[in-house]
Amino acid sequence: MTFLDYLALLQRRWRACVSMIAVGLLVGLGLGLLAEEQYVAIARSFVTVADEDAAGAGESFQGAQFVTQRMVSYAALSTSPTVVDGVLEALDLDLTPSELNDMVDVSSPTGTVMLEVAVRNRDPELAAAVADEVSEQLGLLIEEVETPRGLAASSVEVVLTHPAAVPTEPSSPRVRLGILLGGVVGAAAGVLLALVREHADRRLRTAADVRAVTGTRPLGSTSDGDPAGEPLVALDQRSAGAEQYRAVRDALAVTRAAPLRDLAVTSPTEGEDRAVETANLAITGALGGARVCLVDAGLRQGALSRVLGVEDDPGLGDVLVGDTELASVLHPWRDGLLHVLPAGLAPPDPAALLASEAMTLLVTELRARFDLVVYDVGATDVADAVVVARALDGVLVVVRAGRTTREELTDSLETLRGGRAEVLGTVRSGVRRRRERRAGRGGDQRRTHRALEPTAMSPSV
Repeated sequence: MTFLDYLALLQRRWRACVSMIAVGLLVGLGLGLLAEEQYVAIARSFVTVADEDAAGAGESFQGAQFVTQRMVSYAALSTSPTVVDGVLEALDLDLTPSELNDMVDVSSPTGTVMLEVAVRNRDPELAAAVADEVSEQLGLLIEEVETPRGLAASSVEVVLTHPAAVPTEPSSPRVRLGILLGGVVGAAAGVLLALVREHADRRLRTAADVRAVTGTRPLGSTSDGDPAGEPLVALDQRSAGAEQYRAVRDALAVTRAAPLRDLAVTSPTEGEDRAVETANLAITGALGGARVCLVDAGLRQGALSRVLGVEDDPGLGDVLVGDTELASVLHPWRDGLLHVLPAGLAPPDPAALLASEAMTLLVTELRARFDLVVYDVGATDVADAVVVARALDGVLVVVRAGRTTREELTDSLETLRGGRAEVLGTVRSGVRRRRERRAGRGGDQRRTHRALEPTAMSPSV
C-alpha cells in the first residue's frame, strides 16, 4: 500500500482510530488518577581512599582508580543482610527484607565515586529516613570490608555528603505523561484495528473495489434519494441525482454497438434499493424522449409498485398465465411519462413461468411497442433473474456501496454469465452525496416535478 492508500484507509476507518485514541486517553487518565502517589528521596555519599591527603600524587591517582573500579560492587552490597537488617532495626520498620529491597535502588553514576541511594515510598518522610539510614549502613559495611586484615583502620572512607531531603512533590503518577502515552498507544492500536478491519471487510465501498472484482469500472454511481427523502430523484432534472442517472444512461448507450432496446436490472442480493435504481433509470430514459416501459419481473417479491405507487395486481404473472391481456395491465404513470407493468400474480414456480414461451412472446411484443423496456428481475440468488436476462439485450448489476460483498458480486456475475446473459456493467448505489447542485429552482418540489413531466409522450398500447 502507498502512503495515499493508507490515508484513504484512515479516512474510511477514522471512527476506529478515534475510538481507540479516546480509549487510550481514558485509560491513561484513569491509571494516573487511580495510581497511588509515590515519593522518591535521594541520599548521596562520597567514597574516597582514607588518608588521601598524606599520599603522593601517584598514590592518590591509583587510589581513585581503585575506588572507581569497585563502585559497582559497593552498590551491590546494599542488598546484603547486614545493611538490610541494620536499617530495619535502626528505624524499627515493620517490613520484610524483600519489601525493603523493593523500595531501595542504589547506583553509582559512571566515572564517579558517588553512591546514590534512592528510596521510593508513599510516605515522603519515611523515604528520606530510609535513604539516609541505608547510606549510613552501607558506608559502614564498605569500610568494614575494605579494612585490611590486622589493621584497625579502613583503606576506604564513605561520607554522607548529601542527606536526603523530604520530597514535597510526588514522583508518580505522572498524569500528563500517562495521558500522552495512552493517546500514542491508542493511536497505534487504532491504526492496527483499521488495518485489521479493512483486511477482514469484504464489502465493496469504492469504485476501485468493484473494478478489482469485475475488471472494469462501474458505469456510474448514484445516491440515496434527495435531501428531502424523495427516492425518484430523476424527476427533478436539475438535481445532482438526476445527473448521476443521466451519466449511467449515457454509459449504457455505448456498451453495445446496436441500440439498447431492453435490459434487466438485478443485484446480488434482494433489496428495495434496486427497484429505486430501476425506476430512476427508466424515468431518465423517458425524460430523454424515449417511449419507456417499466416491468416488474420480480414475481417472488415485487417492489416497483411500492416505489411508484401503483396497484400491483393484476400484472405480469396474470398475463403470462393467460388470465388477462397485456393492454389492460399496462399502467400509464405520471400522465404517460412511462408505462408500468406490475408483478401481479405470484405463481408457485416463478422461474418456470418466466422461462416460458409466453414470456418470450411478451418480450417481443413490448420491444415492438416501446423504444426501451426496463425489467426489474430480482436478485441473482434465484433463477428468475437469469432466465429473464438472457432473453434481453443485457443486464445491469446494482452494487450497494458498503453493503454488497466481493463474494456476492463474484457469485452474481458467474451466475449471469453461466446463464448466457450479457452483463452490460455495474452501477454503485447508495453512494454518499457530498454536494447537491441545484440552480434556478423555484416553488416546491411537487410543482417542479409537474412542470418537468412531458404530457405528449404516451405511446399507443
